[in-house]
Amino acid sequence: MIDRIKRLETLFLEEINTLITKMAANGDFGGFVTITAVRLSKDLANAKVFFSVFGSPEDRKKTQEALSLLRKEIGAQLRGRLHLKRIPSFTFEYDDTPEKASRVEAIFQVIEKEHNHEK
Repeated sequence: MIDRIKRLETLFLEEINTLITKMAANGDFGGFVTITAVRLSKDLANAKVFFSVFGSPEDRKKTQEALSLLRKEIGAQLRGRLHLKRIPSFTFEYDDTPEKASRVEAIFQVIEKEHNHEK
């Protein structure tokens, strides 16, 4: 069952990224949107879709609102594209991992500069 869930998570990740890319061409989102992960519930009824946005805080807010409004449409389009018995109910959550990684990288760069300057 765990392998099936992982395969479905990967499938939904790829398919939702494809749909989001097409929708972004219509200007539905702020900034550059990427789906970073999908986590399915064990009963496959619900899925948390994590996204990141390259852009301003306003872009992030606009994207969150757009994804919330479009979640049923995304589910309907996936129903048409995929031949599965059940498409889960999607919720979208902002993934701040890329921001955290960027901050950590900046800290490492400062430490490296200080270390090299001391030599």
